[in-house]
Parts: sequence; C-alpha cells; structure tokens
Amino acid sequence: MTDTQQLDLDLWLNEEIVRRQNRLKLNFEIILGEVADSFTQKSLQEIHPNSKGKKLSRGNDLMGLPYQVLDFVRDFDWEIGLNLRLLNWFGKGFYLLALVGKRDFGKIDLSNSQFEICRWENPFDYPELISESSSNPISGQPEFIQWAKKIDIVPEPDKTKDILIEEVKKVFTILQEHLAKNQN
Repeated sequence: MTDTQQLDLDLWLNEEIVRRQNRLKLNFEIILGEVADSFTQKSLQEIHPNSKGKKLSRGNDLMGLPYQVLDFVRDFDWEIGLNLRLLNWFGKGFYLLALVGKRDFGKIDLSNSQFEICRWENPFDYPELISESSSNPISGQPEFIQWAKKIDIVPEPDKTKDILIEEVKKVFTILQEHLAKNQN
C-alpha cells in the first residue's frame, strides 16, 4: 500500500452494509444447503458410482469478491470423473458448471440447455466466465471437458432454490439419458 492510497474507513465502519452482506451470504448458504439436501447420495451414485457426495464451500477472494460453491459428485478425474458445481460469485452472478470425464461423457452436448463449452486452460479459471474472450479455442485437444451456464435468480429465496434445483436436475437427466443410450 502506498501513501497515496487511503483506507476506506467509511465503508469499514458502515455496520449496516457489512451486516447486509453477511445476511445475504447466510441466505445463500441456506439456499445452497437446501439444494444439496434435494439430492441423495444414492441418486448421485446412479449417475456416477464413484460419487463422493456433495460439499458446500465458501471463500472471500475470487478476483477480490466473495463466493460460495456447491459441488455434486466431486470426482475431478478428467478422463472418467464428473462434477456439477453451482458457483455463487458475489458481484458476478450464479453459474452452473459441469466438468465431465471424456470417457463416459465426452460426446455429451449441453448446448441445447444454454450451456457453453469452456475453452480454458484450467477448469477452475473462473475469471474466464466473465471474459469476452472465453469462447476462443485453446490450441489442440483440451485436457478436460467442462460446460458452463449463467443462471438468472430471483429475489424470493424459495423460487431461487427451485430454479437451482431444476437446473441441476436437468443436467442429471441429460447425463442419465446419455449413459442409458450408451449402455444399449
């Protein structure tokens, strides 16, 4: 920090704003917890037998902004794994990401469900979600396959929860149909 930079003491001492943001974080945590509770481990294992369940995480510095993540399945193997991730990125939006293993889901196409293929060097390079150049292809074959979709939410917590559950269910249905078709 240089001498010309000033501490924003007005923001720091604005208890109302700090409490509002903390309440909002808690509200989203409750919503994400309810979304997680809507899916059993058994239902996740029906799609991917190696499912490690669900996990809700949070942090305070994704490009300087707080975030929350809800992972489903949690098998991050790029060849045979699967992970669905809800990312609540404060100041940027809600996203659903599907990291799919090449072997079982490499030919799946989620573009009909308004997903875009991620053409990033790293599946956790979230600044690419908001980058204008995220559709630029990387050179050669990607090491991983990931799809991303921005989700519009509403102010009502129950409706937002329902929107998120429905979006996750849609992807799980597509994955189940894909697996069933490939087993026949």
